[in-house]
Amino acid sequence: MVSRAPAAATAALCALLLVSAIAGQEVTLDDDARTGQKKTRDEDVSRDAFELAASKGYEVEEHPRVTTRDGYILKMIRIVGSPKRNSAEQGPCPGTWENPPVLLQHGLIDSAATWVMNMPKQSLGFVLADQGYDVWLGNNRGNSYSMEHERLQGNSNGRDEGFWDFSWDEMAEYDLPAEIDYVLKTTGAQTLSYISHSQGTAQGFAAFSENPELARKVGVHVALAPVAFVGSTDSALFQVASYLPFLKEVATLPAVQSLGNTLLGTGVGANIVKSLVPGICNVFLGGCDSEKNPRDPHNELFDSGLMGNLFSLPDMTHLNQTRIPVYLSHLPEGTSVRNLLHWAQSVRTNKFQKYDFGPAENQQRYGQEDPPEYDLLAYSVPTLLIYGSKDPIANRKDVRRLARVFQQTGVLLGTMEIPTYDHNDFTLAADGFEFFFEYVLDRVEGAACAAEGGEGAGEEGAGEEEADAQDWRGVLQTGAGSFWTFLSEELSSVEEQELQDLVLEEGSLP
Repeated sequence: MVSRAPAAATAALCALLLVSAIAGQEVTLDDDARTGQKKTRDEDVSRDAFELAASKGYEVEEHPRVTTRDGYILKMIRIVGSPKRNSAEQGPCPGTWENPPVLLQHGLIDSAATWVMNMPKQSLGFVLADQGYDVWLGNNRGNSYSMEHERLQGNSNGRDEGFWDFSWDEMAEYDLPAEIDYVLKTTGAQTLSYISHSQGTAQGFAAFSENPELARKVGVHVALAPVAFVGSTDSALFQVASYLPFLKEVATLPAVQSLGNTLLGTGVGANIVKSLVPGICNVFLGGCDSEKNPRDPHNELFDSGLMGNLFSLPDMTHLNQTRIPVYLSHLPEGTSVRNLLHWAQSVRTNKFQKYDFGPAENQQRYGQEDPPEYDLLAYSVPTLLIYGSKDPIANRKDVRRLARVFQQTGVLLGTMEIPTYDHNDFTLAADGFEFFFEYVLDRVEGAACAAEGGEGAGEEGAGEEEADAQDWRGVLQTGAGSFWTFLSEELSSVEEQELQDLVLEEGSLP
């Protein structure tokens, strides 16, 4: 009898690729089911990250050739000016006109566009620029902005499979150092602030653990939906993909891997299934475009509890629903099969470790049969962890495990839980100012001003006792209508088993 396990594994991989393509389909504009009127096309649907920022009046630069040590060519977007500021205005640090650099790094199957897809007051990239920061948006290898290599081809014409031989290990080892060094060289700054989301947080945790010299160039790391340990994930898709027998064996077969990289990395899959969103609605949700339920299928897909659990789509609570076609025109972005397998490995092992090539190749690459774990005890960057209670990927148990490690080494600035946030709300939600932007700005300002030597540096100076006694209630009160679960600096000396969150609710703040 022929085993069904390889077939099941292949089907699971195909499902992963298919969903990626579905979400990334070309957005079509049909007649509104309720009014019969033609829907107005949002021009942002066809704009890239540079154009999204420029169209809002921001001064933007494109830096298309940030080259890594292993030959990948990354494109970075720089926001150097805001329509809300003029060049004569003082920067964010009192007593100086400097514009401290901030690097924003996207997550899995995402890009620089994620930081500027909403309106100016709703997008963290714009908000930082409005505050006077020199904002840099990174792009990892394999997304549509970073498809070049000095020797290999990543596009669909003359594709070189060697281009796709990477996971987030390489993004941490090569991409992030190249971006940081490029920003510092271009700006002349000594340090920068690093804000990351999802996989971007893992890049930082890995890179700064392995590379102490790089870590010294980062004043603060604000980690949104942080992922290092993901063994407790509630995402059904991640759980199934990580435990299906033979998934890795099938996915790494040359023909399957080639197909997977083509679908994931070049957008071919999106073109193949560009009309499937209404079908998905009909199959899973009972229809989205009928007289009985005349909702836009894209909105219904986002608002589905089933789809949200499977793929961590944000629900509609925090979204600007009119922007959903814009989100879907930019997501998902490209990556490699190996990168997805690395995340499946992370779920299965519940370890923050390098990619597993198998005992023989591990021995050759790492000097041991098992892939080594990243030494988070060597991580030295002051770090803030912000996560959502509805996040099935960066869930509370795993984030708290990471927080305990950082508490042990003294780098934990604090943790904040937003009870109504999902994994992608940190980049897509329209109400970031209400929930967490002010707190992020506070932390970045402290680190940036300490580096600049401005008047505000004292509050966040390295090792100063005043920072430990800082009163955070004013910051927390910006979360109107919400409550926070928050671990403050005041708990930094508490024993691990005594760590607990402080639940602060508006109207009953201590």
